[in-house]
Amino acid sequence: MMKLISDEQLEAVEICLVRNIPFALFSHPGEKTCRFMAAPPDNDGGSHAFIEDDVTCTIDRSDSMDTFYISTFCADEPYTPGVRAVWKESNIVALAAHSELPEYSRSDVLPSLISTRRGSYDKAIGMMTARVRKLGGKVVLSRMESVFSPRKVIEVAEDYFNSNPQTFRYLCQTPETGLWLGATPELLLRGDTTSGRVSTMALAGTRSNDDAGEWDDKNIAEHEVVADYIVSVLEERGVEVERHTRRELVFGPVKHLCTPITGNGCQDIPDLIAHLNPTPAVLGVPPAMALAEIDVCETHRRRCYSGAVGTREDDRYISYVNLRCAFAAPARLSGCDGYVYNLYAGGGIMPDSEADSEWAEADAKMSALRSMIARGLSAESVIINPRGAQFYPNVSQNHTL
Repeated sequence: MMKLISDEQLEAVEICLVRNIPFALFSHPGEKTCRFMAAPPDNDGGSHAFIEDDVTCTIDRSDSMDTFYISTFCADEPYTPGVRAVWKESNIVALAAHSELPEYSRSDVLPSLISTRRGSYDKAIGMMTARVRKLGGKVVLSRMESVFSPRKVIEVAEDYFNSNPQTFRYLCQTPETGLWLGATPELLLRGDTTSGRVSTMALAGTRSNDDAGEWDDKNIAEHEVVADYIVSVLEERGVEVERHTRRELVFGPVKHLCTPITGNGCQDIPDLIAHLNPTPAVLGVPPAMALAEIDVCETHRRRCYSGAVGTREDDRYISYVNLRCAFAAPARLSGCDGYVYNLYAGGGIMPDSEADSEWAEADAKMSALRSMIARGLSAESVIINPRGAQFYPNVSQNHTL
């Protein structure tokens, strides 16, 4: 049976981690193998995803070159970071064997050591529910958990990928974003620039996978806000839209309400991705008010969490909402080498939201990845809020990645 991640890909990832080479390892939903791509940084030290952004690039790269891209929340960067398919895994392994790969500067973007505090979270819930009761709409509040684990990040990624075959799974590293891994169930947009055909989904409303009863009004209302918004964005840009029957989508210990949406007539796929990102499923409505409240109430930076992540291959763009993900960096804690992971999850705040249930929902969303980070380890070796952890370049360069 073919492995999802080949031995050569595992070796190439290890080389890229040690030498700080931008890379991406990914697999689309249902695929039984991964694709790997890597490229040197641009001469300004960045890693631009698209040639139209890449005014400083000195490598001969075609505008049609296959690309992996990852954006920050609300795409608040001047360009989209990513990795072009300059090198395959075989190129990386061969170049390393002949000592022809330089070591680049490590990203200076580092995870936080302190998780979201429950008191701050509860206070934010109170503020947001009061606003939506009075003015309507919705706000998505996220929380972050900081964890130290001795497990290698590639081992975590391999287990996480294998456990979630119906998601977009990725592990990537760029100078702008640092190191990220995820397995997201939410399609932002699939589009073909030749045919103009697009497909997307509204994914909002969450409950336990064990709950077999009827969905409550809060989750249904939250879901319909997202579906209505996506349809309106598509129609405003001249897309002929078909809204399909709402259904359930299972992801590990939780399930979501999902409405598939398809359309025809899109003339500009990247522009449509930009206007859909972020959706109300990760932001809220009205968007400007929700964003202002997130800026005030969340005590962490989302970074790439709830941004867009995906690929451009030939004429096809496939973009996902970056959920069930973690930001990671190699670190040392109490003489032990490992990684600090920042895990992220959130939920839509409606007029009848309760802090306890929202906290529990976010915890359930993080549980699958958290279990992989701790897999096979004693409880004592996995540390929440690793305040004493030291990141590179403060720890030994002999650290085993």
